[in-house]
Formats: sequence, C-alpha cells, structure tokens
Amino acid sequence: CSTWGNFHFKTFDGDIFSFPGLCNYVFASHCNTPYEDFNIQIRRMVVGNAPTINRITMKLEGVAAELTKDVVMINSNRVQLPYSQSGIMIEKSSIYVKVVSKVGIVLMWNGDDSILLELNEKYANQTCGLCGDFNGLPIYNEFYSNNIKMTALQFGNMQKMDGPTEHCEDSTSTLTANCTDNSDDICQKTLTSSAFAECNILVDVREYIMACQEDLCRSEESKNASCICDTFAEYSRQCAHAGGQPLNWRTSELCPKKCPYNMEYQECSSPCADTCTNPGRSQFCEEHCMDGCFCPPGKFCLFLNLGTVFDDINNSGCIPLQQCSCVYNGNTYATGASFSEQCRSCTCNGGQWSCQDMSCPGTCSVEGGSHITTYDKKHYDHHGDCTYVLSKHCNDEIFTILVELRKCGLTDTETCLKTVTLNMNKGQTSGNCISLSNANATVFRPSSFFIIMQTKFGVHLEIQITPIMQVYVRLDPIFKDQTCGLCGNFNNIQTDDFKAISGIIEGTATAFANTWRTQASCPNTQRSFENPCALSIENEKYAQHWCGLLTNSQGPFADCHYAVNPSVYHTNCLFDTCNCENSEDCLCAALSSYVRACASKGIQLSGWRTDVCSKYTTSCPRSLSYSYTISSCQPTCRSLSEPDVTCNIEFVPVDGCTCVNGTYMDESGKCVPANECPCYYRGSPIPFGEVVHENGLVCTCTQGRLNCIGAPSPTPVCESPMVYFDCRNVTAGTTGAECQQSCQTLDIQCYSTQCVSGCVCPAGLVLDGNGGCIPEEECPCVHNEATYQPGEKINVDCNTCVCKNRKWECTEDECLGTCAVYGDGHYNTFDNKRFSFNGNCEYTLVQDHCGTANGTFRVVTENIPCGNTGTTCSKSIKVFLESYELIFGEERVTVIKRGQNAEVPYTVRYMGMYLVIETTSGLILMWDKKTSIFMKLSPDFKGQICGLCGNYDGNSINDFTTRTQSVVQNVLEFGNSWKVSSTCPDAHSIKDPCSTNPYRKSWSEKQCSIINSNIFAACHSQVEPAEYYRACVTDACACDTGGDCDCFCTAVAAYAQACSEVGVCIAWRTPSICPLFCDYYNQQGECEWHYKPCGASCMKTCRNPSGKCLHNLPGLEGCYPNCPPDKPYFHEDQMKCVSLCDC
Repeated sequence: CSTWGNFHFKTFDGDIFSFPGLCNYVFASHCNTPYEDFNIQIRRMVVGNAPTINRITMKLEGVAAELTKDVVMINSNRVQLPYSQSGIMIEKSSIYVKVVSKVGIVLMWNGDDSILLELNEKYANQTCGLCGDFNGLPIYNEFYSNNIKMTALQFGNMQKMDGPTEHCEDSTSTLTANCTDNSDDICQKTLTSSAFAECNILVDVREYIMACQEDLCRSEESKNASCICDTFAEYSRQCAHAGGQPLNWRTSELCPKKCPYNMEYQECSSPCADTCTNPGRSQFCEEHCMDGCFCPPGKFCLFLNLGTVFDDINNSGCIPLQQCSCVYNGNTYATGASFSEQCRSCTCNGGQWSCQDMSCPGTCSVEGGSHITTYDKKHYDHHGDCTYVLSKHCNDEIFTILVELRKCGLTDTETCLKTVTLNMNKGQTSGNCISLSNANATVFRPSSFFIIMQTKFGVHLEIQITPIMQVYVRLDPIFKDQTCGLCGNFNNIQTDDFKAISGIIEGTATAFANTWRTQASCPNTQRSFENPCALSIENEKYAQHWCGLLTNSQGPFADCHYAVNPSVYHTNCLFDTCNCENSEDCLCAALSSYVRACASKGIQLSGWRTDVCSKYTTSCPRSLSYSYTISSCQPTCRSLSEPDVTCNIEFVPVDGCTCVNGTYMDESGKCVPANECPCYYRGSPIPFGEVVHENGLVCTCTQGRLNCIGAPSPTPVCESPMVYFDCRNVTAGTTGAECQQSCQTLDIQCYSTQCVSGCVCPAGLVLDGNGGCIPEEECPCVHNEATYQPGEKINVDCNTCVCKNRKWECTEDECLGTCAVYGDGHYNTFDNKRFSFNGNCEYTLVQDHCGTANGTFRVVTENIPCGNTGTTCSKSIKVFLESYELIFGEERVTVIKRGQNAEVPYTVRYMGMYLVIETTSGLILMWDKKTSIFMKLSPDFKGQICGLCGNYDGNSINDFTTRTQSVVQNVLEFGNSWKVSSTCPDAHSIKDPCSTNPYRKSWSEKQCSIINSNIFAACHSQVEPAEYYRACVTDACACDTGGDCDCFCTAVAAYAQACSEVGVCIAWRTPSICPLFCDYYNQQGECEWHYKPCGASCMKTCRNPSGKCLHNLPGLEGCYPNCPPDKPYFHEDQMKCVSLCDC
C-alpha cells in the first residue's frame, strides 16, 4: 500500500484514488481481531504549494513510534538511528527511513511525500484504514458501505482520527481541474519510455499516467512541477516491489538527484550494500531493489573485480575493497599496517587480518586452591584432598611437579594449595614449601610475596605465598605434546585436555583429576553443588562489590580486557571470596591472578591496590624495637608450637631488633601478639583460623597452638587380606603405607616424604579401590568414575572402546561436531567453547564462506527480544543452501527457491519436539521451534567454517575469530563482527539480569537446582552441569515479561539434550515441571501418542517410507506416536498414523 505526491493513494488491493485531507488519518491498522498488532496513522500539511507528510505515528505490538522530519521518538523518548530493540528496527538510507517490525511490517518513508507499506500476507482480511481491507478485491468493501457506493472523499473522511482536544474539519474540496489537453504529454512519454519497459508489463501504467496528467494541470495553477516527479518515482517503486528492474529515468533536467561522497544515484540497486566490515553482504540479500545513492559498481577487467565498497570504518565514501582498513581492539589500521603481540603478529590486508603464530611457552596455574588452568587454556575447578601430579614429562620424566591440595576449612569446597614439589631426573626430593636436590635449578625470592624456581631445561615455577599460596608453571615450547597431569598435554587442542593415562577422555573435571592422585589412600572427591555465596548475604555483597571491579569497564582492570577476558577470573573471585575464612586474602589473591595474567601478556596494571588490598603494601616490620643486649633466642611463633632449636645455643649478647612485650616473630619477620601467630604442623605454618583434618581429628589454630577435637584413630585393625605396616621398627629410607599402590595409581610413581604407618596389601597385590586386594592384571578400567572389567566395551561419541590391561583401546573414527545455541544467547561452539552474547541483529552462526573460499551453506540467526533486560525468547533462523533459502520461525519452516536447481539438497523431518533438517553437504540442524538450535557438522568441514559457532578445528582458544580473521578476547567485539547488516547497531554490554531483577533470583536458583539434583545424578559424571546451571539462572532471571517457564524449561532441556548425546537418558519432565502435553494429538478415545524422554530411532514416515535415515541422531525428546501395524506410516503434516496409500 502506498501514498505519494499530490494526495494520491494506492490500496493493498490496487485501487488508486486521491484524497486531499489534512487531518490525522488511520493509514493502516490491524482490525477484526482480539489483539491489535499494529496501527499506523499519518498527517499531511501543505508547504510551498506541495503537500508533504509531516508526521507518522505507529503502534507496533505495544511500542509507540513517532516519525517526523528530523526526530524519531520511541515511547516518547528521542532515539538515535539505527535503532534496534524489542523487535523493531529503524534505519536510514540515503533517501528512505525504513521501519521493520518482526510481526511482518516494512514501512519506507522518503522523508517527504511518499510512504510505501508492505505487510505479511497473514494480515489478509484484517486491515482497516486508507489502505483498505486487503481482501484481494479492488473497490469492494472499501468504496461500498451498506451497498451504497462512496466517493473517495467520503471514504477518506471516515478514516479520520482526531486527537483528544482537536477538531479537524472534514476535507470537502474535490480536485477538479479544467484541463486543456496538453500536446507535449511528458507523462505518457516518460512512463512508457525504455527505462520503464520491463515495468509496463508488470504494473499497469494507465492510472499513473492519469494521476500524472492531473498533477500537471494543477501545477499550472500552483506553479509546482515537482508533483510529476513524485508520480514517476512512485511508479518506479511499485515496479521494484513487483520484482521488476526500472532503469534510470532521471536526467539532469528532469527531476535530478544529488548524492554525497563519490556515490552514484541508481534507480534500482540492492539495499544490502557491501561494506568494508562485510564485503559479502549483497550475496545474501532478501529484499527487492530500491532507489538511492550507491557505490559505483566495478568494471571487470582481466578477472579483477574493480568494484567499490562503502567504507563504514572511516566513513569516507566508496573505496576499492583492497583499500579497506582493519580494526583491532578499537584501533584502526590502514591496509599494510601491522601489530605484534606475544605469540603472534598480524598484518592488515584489504580489510582482513592475516596472522602469523609464533611458538610460545605454555602456562599452567593453580589459583585460589581449586581453580586450575591448563597449558591449552582450559579452565576447570577441582576441590581435591590429596597430592596430585600437576605436570610431568610423560615418557622420560625429566621433571615432575606435584601439588598437595587439602581441605582447609569447614566446607568441602574450601581447599588450599599446601605444598609444591619439583622432582628432577626422577630424583626423590620433597619438602614443605620448596626443596631442592641438585644444581640444575636456581631458587630466589624477588619479593616477599613470590618464590621463583628456574631450571636449566626449560621449566619455570613461580609460587605466590602472600596472600594465599598459588602456583604458576611455565614450560618452553620444546615440551609441546609431551606432558601429562592436571595441566593437560600442551598440544594447543583444548578438547583433549581431560585425556587420562588410560587413553580415554573423561567427561568431567573431577573424574579427570581423580586419575592423577599419587596416593591410594586419598578419598575420591565428590562433586559439590552448593554456591558458597548463597550461605552469607554479607559475604555475597562484599564479593560482588569488589570482584565486580574485574569486569567493570571503567574499573582499574579495564585496560586489559581486550587481551585477557575477565569473566573466568570474575567467577573464580566470587567463589573464593565467599568461600574463604579470610575473605580479603582470597579476594586479593583472585585479583592478583588477573593482574598476573595481564602482566604475562605484557600489560602492567599499576595502581590497582590503591582502593583494594592496600594492607599488604603497608605491613612492614615497624613493630620491632631496638635492644642493646639480646642474649636469648628470639621469641618466634614457631616456638609456641614446637621447641626452638636455637634457644639452646648460648652466645655473646648482640644488639639488634627483637620482639618485645609478649609479641612473637612470625614467618615474614613481623612482631605479632600470640593470637595472630600461625601454628606449625609437621613444620609448615598454618595461618590463624585455618582447619587441619588428620587421622580423625579436626584441628583449628588459635593463640598459636593447635586445638583439636575428636579422638585420634587407634592403631587400625586391618581387614584381611591387608596387613598392618608399622614405620617405627624399620630402617630410615623405607617407604610405608603411603606407597601402597592401587589400581588407580599403578601408573604413577610413588613420591614419599616420610614413612607412614597403615594397612597395606600383601606383596604382589594392589588395592582395588573398594578395600580389597587383587593381582595387578585384574584391575578394572575407569571412565567418568565408573569401573569396567577387562574386555568390557563402552561407546564414546561415535567410537567404541574396549578395556584391556587397565587401558582403553578405542576406534578412531571422526565424529560429527555439535554447536548448540539456546536460551538467551548461550553458545557452545563446535570446539566446546562456551560464551553468552545477545545482540538484536541478524548474525552469521556458521558458514563455509570463509576468507576467499566459495561455500555451500550459511546459517543466519536473529534473536527476537522479550523481557525488559533485552532477553531473547524466540529465534528466527535462515538457512541458505545453494539456491534455496529455508526460514524457521513461528514454529514452522518456509522455503523460498531462488534459482533453477533440480535436486532438493535437504530433507525435513519432525522428531518429537524438534524439527530436523538434514542436508546432503553434511549439515544437520535440530530446532525445538523455540530458542534452541543444535547444529551438527560432518568432520570434512574441520577448520573450514567460521561464524559465532567457531572454526571447528579442535582448538577452542581461537574460536573468537572475527569476520576479519583476527582472534580477539572480547565477546562483544567477536559477536558484533558477525552481524549480517553493518547498519544494525552494535551490542554494547552484557547485562546480568539477576542483578537487574533481584526479586527473581531466588526463584531462578531454586528452579534451576533441578540440574544439580539427584534427577540428573546419572549424568553429572558425564557432562559438567555447572555451566548449564549458570545459564539457566540467568535466563530464568531475565524472562520477566511472560515466557518465564519457557526460558527455564529450555535451559534444563539443553542439559538433558547434552546428557542424551553421551547416552544418558533422563526423564525429568513431570506434570508440574515443564510438562509436555502429548495427549493433544490423540483422537478421542485413542492412545497412540506418548512422551519419550530420549526419542525414538528413525521412524517410517510418509516422506521417508523406508525408515532409514542418513545419520543416526541421538534421541530427541518429545511426543512420538506408536503407530499400529495396520497404519505403520506417520504422516508428519497431519500428525497421525496412516497406511501407505493415505500418504
């Protein structure tokens, strides 16, 4: 529907009429329905004898928008263009202001006299206003009222909508013109000229010639010839809308147009302009051409495309693609410029980065007593209670680094790093803090906070002591692919970091870490799901305030955000600060971990201690006092716990500093009162307030002495076949129960620091883990904490593994990769990197058009928002395959064919609540018709795809590769680079909806705890639930305008689906939690349809009567029919079982 020029209108059904009203009129509204989706009103005025539209007001699904010449108002607030929120997008091109609403409305206004409105056909028969009733019949029901024919004037006046205090007079003037027949008929000439030859076939031209002639007559009275230009322009627009290609009809005399920069005016060119940030935009344009200013098209000369693209980085008009700049970390680099960082250098080449990787040392760390980062940058948490192999050279054992993690608080999750041991050349060395055995290493303390060990063969250890103990290991690149232990295998592939000695990849951190225990007597640590911040409101506030500094974009750490993503550090900081007895120490340790990570990237954050953690800078030994004659030993804290050897030595009195007035010297040389002294246990200091668990005793440190509760365990009576080994009657150097081997520790050397008494197996037997002793060869295999007897088989993804001699032997088939996108912007890439990003534009999820390669498919997703915080409820997904385009939206799939291809390159089938598309190229899409989409890709595409789903090369470190081929750390920079349209605004911040809607937080945590509950217990050891739980809580907090149960159910279903992928089937839905109403499909009195939590295998359907599928997908939950033998085929469109002839 449109209006233009001198009060001309064209209805949806094709009538053209004139109506010279100057009031506020309903242009088009949604009527005859219980809920009004849209209402568009316009008001015209006459300026300088020419009518112009001066105001458009729209109500689109409850959002009020108002367009005037210079200002766009949304809900009475002035907004900047481009604008994209709550399902409405407004952008301005060189000529038009374009409003697009997700409900199916496109409105284009040229800022002056003309509006073009396009509606989705679902609104047929449901419109009112000057645009008519959209029933496909011209004249009828617009110009008839109770069977009486009306004039255009009467019809127009009926659509008037006065304001509350306004009384606008009905228009009465009819536009008559006593017109002499004009001999030189410019209207006829122009509208039937060669420029409109194609259009004359598509759009009937006679009415436009008449409108033009009327305007021409009147213009002799009003001295205004611009009216005829408006009609020519309208005919051109209608032609483009009908799919035609009008040519340039404007000349320097007839209706000329000027353009900015070096752009050219085109009558019909693609509205999706190629730009420097997205040079391939026009290949996937879904809109018809329009008039406006465009970059001049290129000349093809010797296979070179000399075309120009719009420079949207410097806004300098049109330039050849080779001259485009690149952007990195907010800075612009001209083509040919380069930057270098540690480990890589990049050069800008025509808008794309080309990067060179250098080999770099690997770093592994244990921070906060439980957060471990591997050499390949995988982060995981392990609350251990044992000595573990942190890292060792697998074959030659050139070095071995052991760490002792112990419980040091009242809760199970409070664990501390107690000792670090470096073993060289299989030497048996040990010690409480540090110990050394040979000249291959140097140890020094650069500051009172750190101890550094440097070896000659490429291992570098940095141990932080204040405020709490943390360790950082740096390895030279020569050790690549040769290490094992908690730090992983240093091969730049994150996905196999949890590979155990037995040769199989464990599913969870706990299962993996338990395989690296060095003592058989250590307990298997259990997973804990409690959130320490939930235990104390005060601690939580404290932690959120101070840890929030890490992610604050104006905070002291902001300068480093582009190089080191703070989100992992922020999560760990919250956890540690809430969990610790001494919150401040743990907080400062967590902050210093981030500072250290930045320093290792070459970014020095100075001055961060000014507001936080300042106590460590001022506490130096001021408290000592001078004495002339000191004749006895120093009063030290150590002497409170154990006798001090130095006190027996008599010496000549000396002068110097000493502690006076009942104070004692602690480890750092300060004088403190007894109640602040650490205690000493087996020689190592235990800070005030910390807890030690030993032999059935629980000891706390108070007043410098250990206070223990509980009774020490008596000499144990060993159950047969075990025997008691007593260290008191053996020679020095003999190892005791600490070296008793079990099936789990057979492959790990024994590292003994002192002989320990206890029960051991008779010679030749090893512990089986359940208290019995068995011969070594009968040991079972372990996978994800379950034990398997020799010869048993298990399936891992698409491979089978057999247990032989405690090791797994697996087939090595390549499996399909999976990328999951669900809920409010949660992504899990093909290489298993997780992140959250929600913008309001269309984004490329996955495509194989990367770099210069010509691809076969592209998947584009668009979030449709709901909720005040910008949460997204439903996604619309577009899949471009060869010449087909599939659009998923509103619970169905529509197909648009764009070319002449005989073979259909995909199949569609319904599986439970999912719609499954399988393509011949090896892409499978599973969509739950709401917000979850799972994509599977065949391994042939490894390393050849790009988009928000990563690059599928097995290495998740480089998954944040932008469209310009640079690897970034910032999620927003990565997400925004994959926008399809460069005019859509960037997403600026990642909101935390639980802090925006605190009243929803407890509800969310309570609901989502189902993921951590016993219902999913079978899956906890296979798929780590923590990330899914976190995603669930944010989604449930965010959906605050309806759909909250949907958000919650989708998040839980995503975890259930991940479990189903590893073969664990969980029936979690109940009548009160996310029920599925399968009975809806049953005819009355029948009972074919049932809910299946893990789906059925391939069904015989009308589309696929053989019942064989291309890929055997894991079961997808949903409603499935049990088809009776007489009607064995399932008809997917009618949703019922039929016999073959009814298909």
